[in-house]
Formats: sequence, C-alpha cells, structure tokens
Amino acid sequence: MKVINVLTKTTLAFAVAIALSSCAYRADLAQGNFVEQDKIDTLRYGMSYEQVQFIMGTPMLTDPFDQNKWYYVHYLRQGWSDPEIKNLVLVFSNNRLIDIQGDFNKPNDFEQSLNY
Repeated sequence: MKVINVLTKTTLAFAVAIALSSCAYRADLAQGNFVEQDKIDTLRYGMSYEQVQFIMGTPMLTDPFDQNKWYYVHYLRQGWSDPEIKNLVLVFSNNRLIDIQGDFNKPNDFEQSLNY
C-alpha cells in the first residue's frame, strides 16, 4: 500500500511539473518569405519576372487572375509576444517591375532602370 501511495504521489508530481513547464515556453514560429531590405535595395524599375525572382525568390502568393502582383508575406511570432507580419507587394506590367509597395522602403534609386 505504501509503495503505491508513493508511486502515485511521484507520478502526480511529475505530471504537474510537465504541465507547468509546457505552459511556460512557447516555440518561435516563422512562416512565409523572409524578406530583407538589402535584397529590396537591389530591385530596379523595369526588371523582368526572372530577374526579380532570382533576387527575391518565389513569392508566397500570386493572384491567379492577375499575375502582375506578387506578394511576399513574413509572419514571425517569438514566444508569447504578438506576431509581427510584414508584407511586400511587387507590381509588374508587361513582364516588367513597375512598383514596390508594403512594409519595406522602396530603394532611392528604384526609378533608375538598369542598362540592358
């Protein structure tokens, strides 16, 4: 009887410890495209789809009805903090980059197209 009582108390204490420790930690969660301002700074007006994809990677989302907008979305939640969501939208016309929108800065020399 005494052994069962000690075993029950030990098991209960272990279960409580596991339950409390799992509530104290929350793993970081990162999803989507990791976008850096350095990469955006290399984008220029008039770049083709292929050139942009080489620099930025595959977009998270493209509208099936409008292939001229590419969406790069990054979601980051660290521990119990509120998530940080950053968006980047690249706008094309006739297979050429014409605008950058979203939560990042457009490069100062974006309008200076590259010499091909």
